[in-house]
Amino acid sequence: MKQEIRIAGVGGQGLVSASVILAEALGVIRDFEVVQTQFYSSHITGGSSSGDIVMADEPIVFPWVLEPDFLIAMAQDAVNAHGKGMRPDTTVLVDDIMVDDTSAIPDGVEIHSAPLTRIADEVGSRRCANMVALGAFAKLTGLLSLDQISQAVSARAPGRAELNQQAVEAGYALPFPPGA
Repeated sequence: MKQEIRIAGVGGQGLVSASVILAEALGVIRDFEVVQTQFYSSHITGGSSSGDIVMADEPIVFPWVLEPDFLIAMAQDAVNAHGKGMRPDTTVLVDDIMVDDTSAIPDGVEIHSAPLTRIADEVGSRRCANMVALGAFAKLTGLLSLDQISQAVSARAPGRAELNQQAVEAGYALPFPPGA
């Protein structure tokens, strides 16, 4: 099994950090083979940004995400740039405040719109929307339990540990079935 995951949006949303945490959860905690890469424009804050993860149960020969199986889109720019590259039977998770047009995503792609930023605001900081997205990803895909993603968040994001844990738990509590 090989899966390609892209977390995309704009600089300042913590997407690269989220991809590093997700790679640690999948690689160290779940023991998959994992490669994590990242892209951000020279604008840094406000420019395009993404973190990519390739995970597999065998050695990874090619480390780049070309056709994601899963896209977390935290901004409209991410849908516009990456949505058209999604294949049928893949999954997209979009933030319902930051993304209002999913028409760039082809038919046959499973789209989930979730209140990632709203939940982060309720938890206490919009800056933790990336952690809400990680919790939602874990629940939606069934690849990670709440405990597993929480372990990775604790290991990689200790600065505001309690806030980050609340955000991950709130994302995991979103009402979609695990492994949807």
